[in-house]
Amino acid sequence: MKEPGAGELDTRITVRIRNDMPSDDAALESAYLTVARRWAKLMPLGTAVYTGAKQTGDDFTHRIIFRRLKGLDSRHEILCDDGRLFRVRRPSDLNGGRVYTVVDVEQLDSDSEGSGYG
Repeated sequence: MKEPGAGELDTRITVRIRNDMPSDDAALESAYLTVARRWAKLMPLGTAVYTGAKQTGDDFTHRIIFRRLKGLDSRHEILCDDGRLFRVRRPSDLNGGRVYTVVDVEQLDSDSEGSGYG
């Protein structure tokens, strides 16, 4: 996979960690810790990649590329400024380098009230 060219990082994202904590009424309250803000390239997966992911039990819907961010795992979410919310599924360094991170993600519902789950 090639590195993004000039102007391809055109989507503003927030990488955050979601922490669910019990509330007084036996429900869960979500708290978010912002890890980073980045410009990113957001790509829907092609049919072949999407079908292959489904066959292996993975739920990837998009691929996101942005400047390197170490320590990403499944606790992280990616929130676009337009309200789309993604769950991190498989992060890695682009081409094994140390410049960009590429993340396979699963799109969740829009983040209308701070929660994309449900």
